[in-house]
Amino acid sequence: MMKVLVAGASGVIGHEVARLLVEAGHAVRTLSRNAQRAERLRTLTSDVWIADATQSGALQGICQGIEVVVSALGAPVLPGGGTRGSFAEVDRAANERLLAEAVTAGVRRFVYVGVYTTPAYVNTAYVRAHSAVEAQIQQSGLEHGFVRTTGVFGALAELVKMARKGPVPLIGDGSAKTNPVHETDVAEAVLTAVFAAGSIELELGGPETLSRRRIAELAFLACGKPPRLIAMPSWLMRAIGWCYGLVNRRMSELLAFVIPASTTDCVAPAAGTRRLGAYFEKVASGRLGDGEH
Repeated sequence: MMKVLVAGASGVIGHEVARLLVEAGHAVRTLSRNAQRAERLRTLTSDVWIADATQSGALQGICQGIEVVVSALGAPVLPGGGTRGSFAEVDRAANERLLAEAVTAGVRRFVYVGVYTTPAYVNTAYVRAHSAVEAQIQQSGLEHGFVRTTGVFGALAELVKMARKGPVPLIGDGSAKTNPVHETDVAEAVLTAVFAAGSIELELGGPETLSRRRIAELAFLACGKPPRLIAMPSWLMRAIGWCYGLVNRRMSELLAFVIPASTTDCVAPAAGTRRLGAYFEKVASGRLGDGEH
């Protein structure tokens, strides 16, 4: 039995990682920032920590007795997300503090959930924050695993809610292709990285390559409604991002990532068998339960 810390365990990937580890018979400690969202983790483990990893001293002692750290920490790639901090102030700061605790406690291995990257958005603040974390992990001397993914299904579930209410905005002409991946498929890759011999880097997307337009259409089909899409020119979205930059840096950085990610192809090596249309149908019907997030 291994003792594993799963940081960011309230998120869709972190929860799935914790669930799979517990089902495999391992001891799991979790870290979450939001106490309310962390409540469902208590059905998996009694070792639930609530702390803001961006705050100095908040993680003291969290890695004691831990063999492997899995980090899915970071600001969500969604509007709002509960913070206006930049990705460097959230993703990078939180993971650097967690890594420092891991080194101090003598943790053997650090597994980090990152982002699959193409040249179109490699220089965005969102990607730079992830790359900086990976560099710090490599320099720490710990064994490491990096799992870089395209968009996960859980991050796209918001499209179903939007489709219920009315038109869904589409950045550009919607022809750019990607292969989003189910969070359980990502979690399974994370477990591969946890138990691998030596350091490992994995990149993955889902089994279907879909256009951005088709992804939006699947959300409407799940709701039993005809697709209603509003084309949003890239130049207009960039102007909106500039305006956001005056009052909300994270939203500006988010749009700077989302615009090129939505208008250029982003297809990672395919993994898993789970399909987006079936996932959206479960979201629309309220049948998405634990183990299917």
